[in-house]
Amino acid sequence: DASFQMHSPFKTMSEFLTVVMEGFARGAAPHHHIVFKAHPLEDGRVPVAHEIKRLAKLHGVEGRVHFVRGGKLAALLNGARSAVTVNSTAAQQVLWRGLPIKTFGAAVYAKPEFVSTQSLADFFTLPTRPDSKAYRDYRHYLLETSQVPGGFYSAKGRRELLRQVVDMMLQAEDPYDALTAGTAAPRQQLRLVT
Repeated sequence: DASFQMHSPFKTMSEFLTVVMEGFARGAAPHHHIVFKAHPLEDGRVPVAHEIKRLAKLHGVEGRVHFVRGGKLAALLNGARSAVTVNSTAAQQVLWRGLPIKTFGAAVYAKPEFVSTQSLADFFTLPTRPDSKAYRDYRHYLLETSQVPGGFYSAKGRRELLRQVVDMMLQAEDPYDALTAGTAAPRQQLRLVT
């Protein structure tokens, strides 16, 4: 997607896959597996599954590499040891679980307290965990100032989003200033039930 192209060191998905596969082959224990999950808006223009299969064979790890087209990320993360991404917002779910994460691109969460600075091979060997307390504080800050529940890709998500965005826009005080001054009302993290 555009975020991948504009905010990462990679020109193509194939470049990213190559780096990850090489790191996995060099650093991961022989009984470890890696799962690549397609982006929810993946449209098939890039033959990602074919490229993953080709690279797995090239690096001698084909029995340990898997590709998932859909499904819930939470189910994968619940059984994960760590995660690698370019700059996906899905990393917030990884960090929330306290899992080690390696990121390659510019991302709001790409702070040394949260993401690994190890080489990829070392990360696959023994990944360092994020500072959970620092992440909780950071997440609280984001939720109080800029993150709004909802989404753009469904009517339900837009309804959920609009109520809070309108409230934020009509506030007399900027959310960052209000939080700093201690005058911010707690933001509700509720979902609309329809």
